[in-house]
Amino acid sequence: MGHVTIDDPMLSRRHMRIDLSGSEPTLEDLHSRNGTQLNGRPLVGRATLEDGDRIRIGTQELVFLIPNPVKKNHRTTSGLTFCAGCAVPYPSSSAQCPHCGAIPTEQGVSTSVRDVAASGWTFHLLSQVVERAIEQGRLADAERMMSRGVSELEEQLEEGVEVEPSRVLGVAECAARLGCALRSARWLEIGARLYGRADEPPSREVLALVDELPADARLADAMSALRHAGPPTRQAG
Repeated sequence: MGHVTIDDPMLSRRHMRIDLSGSEPTLEDLHSRNGTQLNGRPLVGRATLEDGDRIRIGTQELVFLIPNPVKKNHRTTSGLTFCAGCAVPYPSSSAQCPHCGAIPTEQGVSTSVRDVAASGWTFHLLSQVVERAIEQGRLADAERMMSRGVSELEEQLEEGVEVEPSRVLGVAECAARLGCALRSARWLEIGARLYGRADEPPSREVLALVDELPADARLADAMSALRHAGPPTRQAG
């Protein structure tokens, strides 16, 4: 059985196994640190896989497909489309690539357009895994993931791509929590900036974390910016 290595700090060295040797394909979590989800639910033990099942591990969401070997097309097989934007296969029933948001044209070639659905899914997942990393004290991993995610988010916002405010708010909360955990003015300021983008104030939980920070002149301006982030009339007290 082959092995696949995925560069993701949220994955264990031996995370999960897909067994194709029997009459039915099966999925098994190998007692990984952060677990495996099958179709949005935590996997316990072993489960039979069906065409189109979604497997989430770390920051990755994989789609299990059973291609039809009879029908062949250089772009599409039964149930499978190859994205020209990121070269990742996905179900042909999807209106767009779930990985990068590219939309297939009538010629079967994906465009590089990203839209709100793809953006929202990506940043919702980012918020989940970063929050878990912070809770586990894995701050270096959290900071690495947030650096990539915030860069992508702000790039999309600058390009005019619509991202649901709730997704932006989730990333803002993670940035603020990371800033408190690291005592980092940079991340507190990023959080404040994203709260402004989401047009929402920090949560009471985040403000409580800010209040617990020790007096530090290097953090004073960033803490003030965070406390006053969002619309003035709706700031959390």
